[in-house]
Amino acid sequence: MALFLLGMGFFTLVFAGYVLFRGNYLGHYIETQGTVIDLEIDDEGAGKPVVRFIAQNGQEVIFTGQAGFNPPAHTVGQPVIVLYPPNRPDRASVKGEGNLFLMVFGGVGAILFGLGVVALVLGW
Repeated sequence: MALFLLGMGFFTLVFAGYVLFRGNYLGHYIETQGTVIDLEIDDEGAGKPVVRFIAQNGQEVIFTGQAGFNPPAHTVGQPVIVLYPPNRPDRASVKGEGNLFLMVFGGVGAILFGLGVVALVLGW
């Protein structure tokens, strides 16, 4: 049981760290301003922002954010910061959208790893 918890916690923490590192350091994302032009509301009432921005190459890009909140975190007409990889404006995202996922995933990993250490010390 202890080794299982240690392993799951370790791999969860490593995955969260990889996603954080990849998103923040390897991508060298371009940051620009976009505008929320619509909200995509799902059956539960969670709203994802539909954002329009102009890429560095002059191309107009419209995308739907990945995170939906109830009530919606954005309003139509609201300016937002958009991040996208160079030469790939079609892979844009709203700045900060994935932070909640990383915090939850990293927190779960830390708890599992901590429980594994406790289980190992107690001899479970």
